[in-house]
Amino acid sequence: MHSLKDLKQLKTKKGRDESGLFIIEGEKFVQEIPGNWHVVQYVIASRFAANCDISHYETRAKCAIVRDSLFDSLADTVSPQGILAVCAQKNHDISDLLNRRHTIPHFVLLGENLNDPGNIGALIRTAAAAGADGVILTTGSGDIYNPKVLRAAAGAVLRLPVLTNADLAQAISVLNSKNIPTYAAHPRGEKSPYALDLRSHFCLLVGNESHGISKTAASLAQALVTLPMANNTESLNASIAGSILMYEAVRQRQTGRAN
Repeated sequence: MHSLKDLKQLKTKKGRDESGLFIIEGEKFVQEIPGNWHVVQYVIASRFAANCDISHYETRAKCAIVRDSLFDSLADTVSPQGILAVCAQKNHDISDLLNRRHTIPHFVLLGENLNDPGNIGALIRTAAAAGADGVILTTGSGDIYNPKVLRAAAGAVLRLPVLTNADLAQAISVLNSKNIPTYAAHPRGEKSPYALDLRSHFCLLVGNESHGISKTAASLAQALVTLPMANNTESLNASIAGSILMYEAVRQRQTGRAN
């Protein structure tokens, strides 16, 4: 069992990085942890243990039942439900993404220097819903095990391979070698998403919330893609723009029509 001090360290990025562990909080999210994730232990508040059958948790990992006040000091939410799981992090590489399917064209989301936890989580959640093979986040992007990311992703971080700390140029080079072109979301792009054939292999690149994609990223992309904007709107939130573009791929693949 991990000590209280160890568990509290998992509330910080440094603690998560050094231990290789992170926390999943909330009954629904804990119950939905896939079987291929290693649960190190469960921490359960006395109030939760008194009202719920915890035997099915005990068959998977050790359970530590603690005082309600102690549990609340470990929790990240305002109104803790009373259960959390300490899980081991996973390290992915691009092959984990590209080996997931054989008959359906590949579709990968690439995030460059994404920092906002809500945006990161929302993009991962949408990528999972849209049928992406996985997500690649470059060095400089936020921590996917941040509790805010995990909540915004609604469990998708556990269901979809997410490669972190990737080198942008190297990632795009590997994708190119697999005949997967990169299309970058850009407010001054020359291509409409409706003019692209997203039924084939592709990678969607979404840039930083404030600065967009870098000049390097723009030079490496096969096309710069922009959404039509009315009323002098310059751009959309990164997660909104990325979600719209991903679901254009869904539309094309479901209808069989590129435009």
